[in-house]
Amino acid sequence: MYQQHVDALYSYGLNLGYSPDDVQDSIHDLFVNIYNKRGRYTAVKNVKVYLFIALKNTLLNRSPKMATVTLNPEEHDSGEASVEEFWIASESEGDSREMLKRGIAQLSRRQKQVLYFRYYKTMSFKEIAEHLHINPQSAKNLAQSAVKKLRAFLMMILILAFLIEPEWRL
Repeated sequence: MYQQHVDALYSYGLNLGYSPDDVQDSIHDLFVNIYNKRGRYTAVKNVKVYLFIALKNTLLNRSPKMATVTLNPEEHDSGEASVEEFWIASESEGDSREMLKRGIAQLSRRQKQVLYFRYYKTMSFKEIAEHLHINPQSAKNLAQSAVKKLRAFLMMILILAFLIEPEWRL
């Protein structure tokens, strides 16, 4: 597990703005803690997400103040984003999540249920149908109509933003 995720964790820690030494030490601490508590863990659905969150918490516990890092090309791969780009992307992701939440609020209860089971619980349409006591084709139709509504809502938001923000115009 260490070999599979160490590179991604290291890049993530650097993108958070911590020094390479702090990131390396925190990754080692994280895996030592996982090993020491190996009997106490319940099944984790997404190991990578768990590790990223655990690393972030380990870094915060190790160094509450984020280290200031000067990114220099010799230390980092050219393919990595700068800390500023990472924070901009994080902020943008937060805005996207908020818009998605607003769009989901526009859906019917059944559409929300189908999307929840399909994308959060990763259930098949057959399993969703059994759980909701509907046929599989109805589950597919509900999911498709929900996605169409979300796309339309998000497109409307994008058009409004384009109209409001004149510097976006070509």
